[in-house]
This record gives sequence, structure tokens and C-alpha cells, in this order.
Amino acid sequence: MRLPLSTLLFFLVQSLFAQHESIQFELNGRNPEDLSKNPFANFVGEWTLKNDKWTQNWGGETETIDIPGHHTINKQLNTSNSLLSIIDGPEPNGHIFWSINPNTKVVDHLSSFGDIRVGVGQGSINDKGDVQLKIRFEGEPKDTYRIYNYVWINTDEYHMKSVQYNDDNKPTGLFYEGNFIRIKNDKDLIIETGNEIRRGFLEANMELIKSLHHPKVIKALGYNNVQEGIEEVLRGIQETLSSYSLEFIKNDIESILVQGNTAIEQTVFSIKGTPKNGGDPFIFSGRTMVTYIKYHKSPTGWASIREIIQMEE
Repeated sequence: MRLPLSTLLFFLVQSLFAQHESIQFELNGRNPEDLSKNPFANFVGEWTLKNDKWTQNWGGETETIDIPGHHTINKQLNTSNSLLSIIDGPEPNGHIFWSINPNTKVVDHLSSFGDIRVGVGQGSINDKGDVQLKIRFEGEPKDTYRIYNYVWINTDEYHMKSVQYNDDNKPTGLFYEGNFIRIKNDKDLIIETGNEIRRGFLEANMELIKSLHHPKVIKALGYNNVQEGIEEVLRGIQETLSSYSLEFIKNDIESILVQGNTAIEQTVFSIKGTPKNGGDPFIFSGRTMVTYIKYHKSPTGWASIREIIQMEE
């Protein structure tokens, strides 16, 4: 027996994304974190309202209100053409399911919020990942519909606006909108910290590099090259950057272990060095193990406090 989509979604929602529940299903060797083929990949992750601000008009005056605690979880399922969103926090809670037809590129939308606000519609997605949908809702006046636009501001923020139209395709004046920002977990922040450190090296930005290292940092760059404390570490970096331009051409993270306020990252790297006196560029490679701790003065909330490097033979 083939279950209707609404019934299938009911069971998925009940078990897949409830905050303390999970569901098991066969992936047939697929990596659930591989989003390379999913058009909705930008949306995958956890989101909240920027500054808790939400602007709306439900028939009276336009108002901007605070909605603290909004929480959206977006995940792909076991195909590369779907996205399931669970919205919790302040009522009304609900869920949204998107699926894209790989041939026509039409996006199908199915959603349910509260007791009666069920939405059905279709739309499209562009090359930037922006989504536009035309949706009709149970519980809203007959023959009205809404146009939703999800527009990306950057990889960690998008703007969503819903505008209601009447049967003459004219705006009724009812709308709501808000900006959503990505909730970054500790692993995301560790990756961001490493990226920012490498950007600091590339741009020779000593202030940025300093901000991402703990004052008591120790770096073992070789068996006979151990630098202790932020001043000694920065002095060594400054001497290197005064003679060479450095570019990380490979940075493959092998593992990240987060335990409380401490994290350990193991990474294989390759760095291209170009002498500033006009000599030939060179490449050196190795493996590094970096220990980070939470540090409130760091722009990412994490800072490097220990590092040991094993050079490739």
C-alpha cells in the first residue's frame, strides 16, 4: 500500500525532528551530510530570527515585534531533492516540506502550523538558492494566496517575506517578514576560527591572528622550535610574514573533537610560500593538531591555545 504524502510526513515529523527523538532509515551508503547535489543545501542547519525581530500586518497597523526563542531545524532526508523544516519555540509550531522535481525544477511546498494553518503550493529556486513560492492556506479568505520570497543575504543569513494577494492578483496589505540567521554549533565555530586564522596569514593581518589565539598559547612547530606565550608566537609569525607570503592551498580536516569548553582539531595541510625578495615559491605540507578553548575575547568565541605540527617527510 502506498501511503499519501501527508501521512508519510506525519510519521516523519513525529519522530525525525522532535527535539529528543530520532528515526532510523536506510541510506544505502549515502552520506547524510553530503549536500553537494541538493538545491536546498544553503538552508540546511539551524536558524533563529535576527535580533528576535518580526514585522507583520494582519489587517491593522504594521508592527514589528520581538519573538525570542524562535528555532528552525532544516535537514535533507534520504534524497538530494528534499528539505524538511521543523519550526519550534513560540507557538504556533509547525513544519514545512519542500521537494524539487529534478526534470521540471518545480518546487512543491507542503506545510502545517498550529491546528488549521495548512499550506500547499509550488514555486522555483534560482542559481543563488533564492526560493519563490505561491501558496494557498487553509484558514485564510477563499481565493487568496501568498507569495513567499526567500532571498539570501549571505551564507549565514536570508530574508523571508510573505505577501497576501486577492483573487484579482492584487496585494491585500497583509504580510509578514523577517531575517533569519544561522545558529552555529561549536564545531562550526571551530572551523570558522581556523578559517579566520588562515585568512589572517594570507592577509598578513597580525591583529586578526592575535585575536584568535589565547594569551597562553604554546606552539610546537618542530622538535626544536617551541614558542610559548602570545608575544613569542606573534613575533615568530611576524618574522615569517615579513619574508614570505603564505597561502594555505590544502586544509583537510581529519577530525574535530569537542568536549565542553575544549576542542581538538587534526588537519592535513599544505602551504605555498612565496619569498618577498623575488625567489621561487615552494610548498610545505604536514599534519597539525590544534587545541582550542572557549575564549570570550575571540571574535568566534574560540581561541587556539596549543598546536603541534608534524611535517611531511
